[in-house]
Amino acid sequence: MAVLGIDLHKHESQVAVLPNEPSDEEPLEEVRVANANLDEIAARYDGSRAVVEATSKYYTMYDRLSEHLEVTVANPLELSWIAESSHKTDEIDAQKLAELHRADIVPESYVPPEEIRSLRALTRGREHLVDERTKWKNEVHALLDQHGVEYKGELFSASGREFL
Repeated sequence: MAVLGIDLHKHESQVAVLPNEPSDEEPLEEVRVANANLDEIAARYDGSRAVVEATSKYYTMYDRLSEHLEVTVANPLELSWIAESSHKTDEIDAQKLAELHRADIVPESYVPPEEIRSLRALTRGREHLVDERTKWKNEVHALLDQHGVEYKGELFSASGREFL
């Protein structure tokens, strides 16, 4: 068994693999890998523990890695005070994540189940569409104001749309 620290990025990630117990032979492996190939690393260390820092789109990686690894998602807001360093590199970040996870002191983020994630995505999508609709309605009102056009009723009712 091993402990993996994975510093996720958009297209590729840095992985540090440490033994389950501290030893002189650390790290077991350090590799920069395309995210498309992270499954290969996960399969190689099947059954091991891994930690990734929560990023804006970590769900996909979490799901893929969870097929082989026991994945913990670190809360970056709570993690910063633990892992602050003047020398920050992807290699150092990955190794520090693995070290903190091995010591069981990683502040975890909640990972909602797939059903909740889908509902959240649906809600965010709807919210975006409502915001866009409001923006365009405001544009129409602004154009009418610029041209001195007045309409006394509800502009986006059936009669208002007829007026437009």
